[in-house]
Amino acid sequence: MYRRLRPRVEAVFDATDNLRDLTAELFLSDPGAWQACRYVCGPPISQEDLWTLVEGPKFKQVPAKFAEATADAIRVVIDPVRFPWVEAGGAPTTAERDAAILSTSLLWAAQQLATERRGEASTRQEAATAQALANAGLSLDVARSPIQFFDDMARGTYSKERNIAKAKCDVPARLHDGRLLAIECKVSNGPKNSWKRVNREVGGKATDWREQFGTHMLTAVVLAGVFDMRCLETAQDSGVILFWEHDLTPLAEFVSQTA
Repeated sequence: MYRRLRPRVEAVFDATDNLRDLTAELFLSDPGAWQACRYVCGPPISQEDLWTLVEGPKFKQVPAKFAEATADAIRVVIDPVRFPWVEAGGAPTTAERDAAILSTSLLWAAQQLATERRGEASTRQEAATAQALANAGLSLDVARSPIQFFDDMARGTYSKERNIAKAKCDVPARLHDGRLLAIECKVSNGPKNSWKRVNREVGGKATDWREQFGTHMLTAVVLAGVFDMRCLETAQDSGVILFWEHDLTPLAEFVSQTA
């Protein structure tokens, strides 16, 4: 990841005279440079925070009319610890420049790696869950529209990520007996994190869905990683069904029994 991202950091340094001349021209010539620039800030700035400061739309490439605002937002928070020459008004030494590019690239690489790993885990879990449902005899519903009523999905089908009412569901399934099963996929790397992943995120949705759809609405979660036992017991007590990614046979069996 570091080797992939370092050239993009170097390109920003080259285009801005080592960050001393960071202007709208950077984003007009390279609309994707804003991602590298987020990591020259002290501390690095999130995408959401930058969009808020720019007062524009969410973007993957900086729109031309927001180039100046993006440059202004980043320029005033350039990290003075890694880039002391910017505030001092001089040029960096070769050693200072190399160290700055190294540290910035590593910051970006660490964050990008964590983001991609979360995305890969989510994709893996959802694919495994879908396969288990298919093995149990459910067919794929390719519709993407929100599920507002039970009959928005045919019995014996499952869908990829889709909204149930106003909340996103990773893998919704309409069981053979007519009940709607909302399956969430969660990875946790420790006991503390598991409370957020299961009880707040899944438990909160389960309560909202049950209030709207009644007792024929079921919520389950497919788990992978490390979880606090009390967290799982609390989730079960609130009506959330637990399955484990490493063995989804119980999910397939549960679905088959509803036929």
